[in-house]
Amino acid sequence: MTKTGKPPRTKTPSVSEAHLAAAIVAVRAMDVRQKEQVCDRIHAEQPNLLASVLALRRLGVSMQTVDVVLNILIVLTLAVDNSGQRLATVTEADQERELQRLVAIVQFAKGLDAAAMGQSIQQTTAYKREGFLLAYVYDAIQRTGLTDVKDEAAKYAILAAINLVNCMATAKRSASRS
Repeated sequence: MTKTGKPPRTKTPSVSEAHLAAAIVAVRAMDVRQKEQVCDRIHAEQPNLLASVLALRRLGVSMQTVDVVLNILIVLTLAVDNSGQRLATVTEADQERELQRLVAIVQFAKGLDAAAMGQSIQQTTAYKREGFLLAYVYDAIQRTGLTDVKDEAAKYAILAAINLVNCMATAKRSASRS
């Protein structure tokens, strides 16, 4: 509840469950060449997001794990496309700001009980703005076993994947050019 006694307002996600589902289905049906074409477009429109995924290799992340995060980026990009929106180019400064916020949230949450941690997560920008995208990323990193790996490389991949959503959630938007 807010100070006025009213429930807090939550932003309606701009990328709906249907947009996300269509993107997941489309990516599953793609061959390598089709995924490369999407990556070429991502390189042209969001080079910093693509670079943040590809840079994981230099941090010791396996190619198999980089592929998981790259697949997440492709799905997120197509989901935003399906929503009819176009994101402003995410800069390195945008990425750094969102990563700092994410690390601060993780640090803050250390030692919290499950209920308090859940409340902390619900207050993040990505959860408020793009809950479906964030849920997809959490599911993807759990399904692929990244959350079970305890080395530094896996942590980098998880942070990068979540930061993709945070950056997309906070990017300025316009109507898509068709």
